[in-house]
Amino acid sequence: MADHHSYKASLKKLDSGEVEIKSEVPAAEFDEVIETTLIEIRKNIEIPGFRKGAAPEKLVREKIGEAALLYEAAEHAISHAYAHILAAEKVDAIGYPKVSITKIAAGNPLAFTITTAVVPEIKDLDYKKIAASENAKKPETSEVTDADLEKAIEEVKNNFSRSAAGKKDEKTAAPLELTDELVKTWGEFKDIADFKDKLRSNLRAEKEQRAFEKKRLSLIETLTKDLKVSIPAVLIETELARMSDQMKHDIERMGLKFDDYIKHLGKTVDDLKKEWRPDAEKRVKLDLILAHIARAESLSADKKRVDEELAHIREHHKDIDPERARAYFESVLLNQAVFEFLEKQK
Repeated sequence: MADHHSYKASLKKLDSGEVEIKSEVPAAEFDEVIETTLIEIRKNIEIPGFRKGAAPEKLVREKIGEAALLYEAAEHAISHAYAHILAAEKVDAIGYPKVSITKIAAGNPLAFTITTAVVPEIKDLDYKKIAASENAKKPETSEVTDADLEKAIEEVKNNFSRSAAGKKDEKTAAPLELTDELVKTWGEFKDIADFKDKLRSNLRAEKEQRAFEKKRLSLIETLTKDLKVSIPAVLIETELARMSDQMKHDIERMGLKFDDYIKHLGKTVDDLKKEWRPDAEKRVKLDLILAHIARAESLSADKKRVDEELAHIREHHKDIDPERARAYFESVLLNQAVFEFLEKQK
């Protein structure tokens, strides 16, 4: 087939977030594909009395059948045409297309209809303004009060008492007195003052992390809640499948059987997916938003960090697929770059 084409195609956007494409492969071009398809089939087919690849064309056609030949040729022709149509019409397709052949015969144009999901176009999302508004909110305090510190100390003491005395003697165990010698047994602490300083520092770091996560979650919620976009079903189903696989992986890591676990819950996988759907939609919206911002702002993953992460994981997992791992780290670090961009907006 020729490398350059100008297929005539009519496109119709559907409410489902898909686009319907109607087009034709010209008769001469389809006949050419039929012949090249027959040549490829003839190379591999085995017919008694002839060596492989040497059977006469007439016998090959009779063995495979004219209809089978036409439909295999149509598959090649449509696949070729589809790629050119997407490029010419600037269709950002996702997932597997649904193909319907509407006219097929040798010596005639090959007519077909393709329905494919497309990446939704995001409009009217002032992400800079939203981010600036979120960034202007007063952050939660990370101050650790004396009361916070004393509560944490009591928790450490109680945990140590339970561990030392055992559950049977827990109620009768005497109150634990904090001493320099005791705290030295808990870690690299010089004395009580050093223990308190380090505990306060850890509590502050925990509060800062919680405040950071809460602020980012608020940004995500605000970005996604009012986004009006038609999300193709394939994106939601893909996210639900990913969530199901992740849950199965987590359950099996605990030594449990996934089927037994959901049976214990009294639910099916479909029940769980129904419950997860709102969250899946929110995740898909966020992915679309992050990709939109990355394109709009020409952001990219830090190549050096991607290489470092890939090298690190390959040290511990020799059999990992390097291309898939690279794609994963590029995605994670690109999203991180988008969040860092948003968190700088004022």
